[in-house]
Amino acid sequence: MDRRVFLKLTGLLAAASAFEALPVSAAGLPAAAPSGSVHATTAVQPVRDLVGAVSRTTVTRLAVREPGEYRITGLVRLEAPTVEVTGISNSQHISWAGGPTGEPMVVSFTSFERYDRAGMTPEIVVQGGQLESISIVPVEYP
Repeated sequence: MDRRVFLKLTGLLAAASAFEALPVSAAGLPAAAPSGSVHATTAVQPVRDLVGAVSRTTVTRLAVREPGEYRITGLVRLEAPTVEVTGISNSQHISWAGGPTGEPMVVSFTSFERYDRAGMTPEIVVQGGQLESISIVPVEYP
């Protein structure tokens, strides 16, 4: 490997880890739902999106209005041979060799979470892929 390429990649990785150490910008909580209604899927904006030559990392946080149990579902576009989704109880580790056409695949994930207070959730991190969509809905038992 060329020395210049090596130094550029290590510098890029060092910069990416420095960005992760920065505090996440505060996002306001969604407006309160009218009484008697159940809130729908919370809109999500990516907090940071780091693009690197080696892999892609997406970091997202969600807002919950009240304590309780929630189902988180999402779609991830696989861009590296190994993709990890962490920051959820049911962390995902996906290995793949590429599709028959060489196009990146899109896969779904689901995790059930319990939050003891309203506010921002822990960071959900996707390494090696692009988070296409994510939603959070409360789990209601009959």
